[in-house]
Amino acid sequence: MRKLILLMCMLSTQGCLEKDDVLPKAMSYTGNLLKINGYYYQIAYDNVIYNSHVMYANGVLLNMYGTENTVEEMDEYVRNQSKDSWAAKSKYNWGVFFIYDNTIRIHQLSGSYPHQEFIQEGIILNDTTFKIMKFTFNGKAKKKDEIYHFRTFALKPDSMNVFIKY
Repeated sequence: MRKLILLMCMLSTQGCLEKDDVLPKAMSYTGNLLKINGYYYQIAYDNVIYNSHVMYANGVLLNMYGTENTVEEMDEYVRNQSKDSWAAKSKYNWGVFFIYDNTIRIHQLSGSYPHQEFIQEGIILNDTTFKIMKFTFNGKAKKKDEIYHFRTFALKPDSMNVFIKY
């Protein structure tokens, strides 16, 4: 009986210990400050195409962390993502975004377990470009200088996932 009680206590606390931080609920994006009929990518210091963000009208964001040499290679990388791909199955690749006035705020979960929320904040430069200027994780903010460029792309992966609440 004592072992049963101990086992029940362990199982009930295990759920608490493994609980991830929860992202805010996704909110539909109906604005026109940023285009969403494609994906955004960053150009790294060595001219490598890096870190693609796909944004959806339902307020969901899929970050695919790709690294390619050309936009055509990034197109192929994004095209190959599907509901069965590693990106779609990884909780930390999904997030939500919010646009207020000329600012963008992206909430995602860290890749380490337990997943914890991090926030990226920036400004919208025009409808095809935004700049991330701040990254906050565990209450600590760091300055960033990341510019994301838009690429029209009709074959975006589906935004439906089990991680984001609507």
